[in-house]
Amino acid sequence: MKANTTRLRLMLLLIVIGFAALPPQSSHAGNEIKLTYENTRIVFAAPPITLNANTYVETRPFIQPIGLSIEWIDKTQFKLAKPDLTLVMDVNSTLARLNGIQVYLTVPPVLRQGKLFLPVRPMATLLNLNLSWQASTYTISLSPKSSNTIPQPPITEPVPNPSSPYKVIAYYPSWAVYQNYPVSKIAAPSITHINYAFANIQDGQVVMGDPLTDTSNFRELRKLKETNPHLKTLISVGGWTWSGDFSDAALTVYSRNRFADSVVQFLRVNGFNGVDLDWEYPVAGGLASNVTRPEDKRNYTLLLQAVRDKLDAAEAADGKAYLLTIAAGAFTGFANQTEIAKVAATTDWINLMTYDYHGDWESSSNHLAPLYADPADPASAKSNIDSTVKAYIGAKVPADKLILGIPLYGRSWTECGTTNQGLYQSCNGAAPGVIADGVHEYGNLEEQGWINGNGFVRYWNDTAKVPWLYKKTTGTFVTYEDPESIAYKADYIKTKKLGGAMLWEISQDFNGTLLNKLVNSLK
Repeated sequence: MKANTTRLRLMLLLIVIGFAALPPQSSHAGNEIKLTYENTRIVFAAPPITLNANTYVETRPFIQPIGLSIEWIDKTQFKLAKPDLTLVMDVNSTLARLNGIQVYLTVPPVLRQGKLFLPVRPMATLLNLNLSWQASTYTISLSPKSSNTIPQPPITEPVPNPSSPYKVIAYYPSWAVYQNYPVSKIAAPSITHINYAFANIQDGQVVMGDPLTDTSNFRELRKLKETNPHLKTLISVGGWTWSGDFSDAALTVYSRNRFADSVVQFLRVNGFNGVDLDWEYPVAGGLASNVTRPEDKRNYTLLLQAVRDKLDAAEAADGKAYLLTIAAGAFTGFANQTEIAKVAATTDWINLMTYDYHGDWESSSNHLAPLYADPADPASAKSNIDSTVKAYIGAKVPADKLILGIPLYGRSWTECGTTNQGLYQSCNGAAPGVIADGVHEYGNLEEQGWINGNGFVRYWNDTAKVPWLYKKTTGTFVTYEDPESIAYKADYIKTKKLGGAMLWEISQDFNGTLLNKLVNSLK
C-alpha cells in the first residue's frame, strides 16, 4: 500500500526494543511538567509521563482537587464519580461512558508500574475544565468552566456515522501497535470497514505477515466488532512489500484454486468478513524483486474470479456474506495492465490509492494528493485525483465501486527554493520525520506545532485544493492533507457519486482530526 514499509517496520521494532526496559519518563529532561488546579500545584508521587505526544498524570492526586473519587469495578474497569458526574472507563480503551452516554477519548488510560495514569487533555474535555499551557514554566493549568453542563466530546473525537450512505474504509497496519496505537484506539463508530495490513503469501497460500502481533490484533478486532455490529473487517494481502508471489499464485488453475482455498480458510479461522487483494503490481511495477509476467493481465482477472467463486461457496455453507475488494494504483498504467472492467465486475469495490503522486523520490517539491490538475505544475497533468477517477470511469468501472484513497500523512523535502513559497521548486532530499525521513503523520504535524507554527507557514493551492507548509529558513516543504482539503475531497466523492473514502492509514491521524472532518463532511 505504501513504499518503505520494510524499513519503517524495522525502525519501529528497534525503537520498541530499545525502550522496552526503560521506565516512563517525561519528554522534557530536566524540566518536569507541572500541573495546577485553580492555581494550586498538584503534587504527584510519580512524575507525569509523555506517551504518544500526550501528557499523562497519576490518577488520585489529579482527581481529588476536582472532587472525584475512584472505584475499581474489576481489574481493568474503574469509575470516577462525584454527585453530578459518573465516568466509567477501561484501562487501554478509548471507549468510556459519561453519565450513561457512550463517549470516546483520543488516547486511553494506562497502567505504569502498578499505577493508573490518565491523559490530561482528553480528561479536561470530559470534565469540562479549562486547560492552558505555559511553555516557559512547563505548567499545565486547569480550572472549572463557568457552566456546570458536562460537554459532549470535542470535534476531534470520533463521531458515529450511521446515516451516511458512503463507506469509510480505514487501513490498520500491524505495526501500528509499535507506535502505541493498538486496535482499541480505532474509532470504530466512525468507520464502516477496517482493512488489516498485511497478510503475506507463502507457497501460494495466504499466511499471517507477523504471527505474534497478528494473533493478538485479530482477537482485538473481533472484540471491536462485538461492540460495533455495523463494522466489517477485511484482511489485506500483499502490499508494497509482499506482492512478489502474486504472479505465481495467479499462474495456473491449480495455483489459483490453492490460493483461493487459503483465503477462505484464513477468513474463517481469524474472523474476517472479506479479503482485500493489494497486488502491487500485475505485469510491471512494484519492487524490482517481484515476479511479473505479461500474462498477469489475464491471470489477475482469473485469480479474482477463483477467489470470488470460493467465497460464494463459503457464503452458502456459512450463511454469511464475504467481501472481495482490491487496492488499485492511481497511475493510468494500472488500468491498462489489468482487465479493469472485468475486475470491477468480480469485486465488491476498488480502493484507489490516490496519493503518492509525488514525494521525496523526486528532486522538486509538489503535492502528495492534488484533487485537480494545476496548470502551473511542471509535472504531468494526469498526476491528480480527478484524472485518475475519470480514467477508471472511462474504463467502464462504475463510479459507486470506486473508493477514493486519502492519505493521513504528508511528504516532505528540504532546502527547497524560496520562489512560490517553496512549491514546484528544486530541493535537496527528504526532511526528517518522526518515524521516517520524508514522511509526516498528520497527528505528529499537530503535536509538533508545524501547522502555522515553529517557523512554518501554511499555504493553499486553490486550483489543486490542497495545502502545504513551508519554512523559509530551512527550505522545508511539507505536502499533506488538512480539514479544508478533506472537505473538498468529501464533496468530490458526493458530486461524482463514488462509493466512499479509504484512509491510509488510521494510526497516522491519532487525534482523529481528519477522520472526524471526513465523516461529518460525508453526511
